[in-house]
Amino acid sequence: MSKESSIRHIFSDKEFWLILAFNAILVYTYHIGETSASLVVLLYYVQSVFIGIQYFIRLIAIGKRNALEHDDNPRQGIYGEAIFFLLHYGFFHLVYFFFIFKMVIDLPGAVDFKMFLLLLLALAGNTVLSTMSDVRQDNAAKESPGIFFQPYLRIFPMHLLIIYGFNTSSIENVNKALLLFIVLKTVADLLMHIVVNKTWKGKRPNATGGWV
Repeated sequence: MSKESSIRHIFSDKEFWLILAFNAILVYTYHIGETSASLVVLLYYVQSVFIGIQYFIRLIAIGKRNALEHDDNPRQGIYGEAIFFLLHYGFFHLVYFFFIFKMVIDLPGAVDFKMFLLLLLALAGNTVLSTMSDVRQDNAAKESPGIFFQPYLRIFPMHLLIIYGFNTSSIENVNKALLLFIVLKTVADLLMHIVVNKTWKGKRPNATGGWV
């Protein structure tokens, strides 16, 4: 595959542009003072939770497909991996919630709930479309995709930047430092999306069969 084809495949992915738009809005609104640091952290946490929900649904769909391929026991192992992932990923985020909650309280600026709800809806809509596209891609794969650890790769840069970038006790100029880390998180988010979904190899399936 040529370099030009790989670039076209990456840029043809609608979710790539949705992720870029979401993070660009955060960068701009934070820069002009319309979005607080506490709101940014809260949204990043919610984004991570949504990614977990997306992969839980994918694991259920993959489990069902694998079960249908085993004629001797078609119900064996349908939900096992998905439930284990839910417990593992969910417990991590439950514990992490208390860390995030304290950080949101300590960071400067209040949470604008209207802005939060607007961006929350954008995240939810992207998650729905992305999940539909991924399930189609998983079903079309010749082999069962191993995706259990993929969400951890996706969220690792996000949480690493939260921990170090939003530690207000370790930075001198809070606003400039946080803005820099939001930009870095945006780059990391896009790169990990490309790596995890392997969008350079081919176009992702349309989520709804053509009307979106």
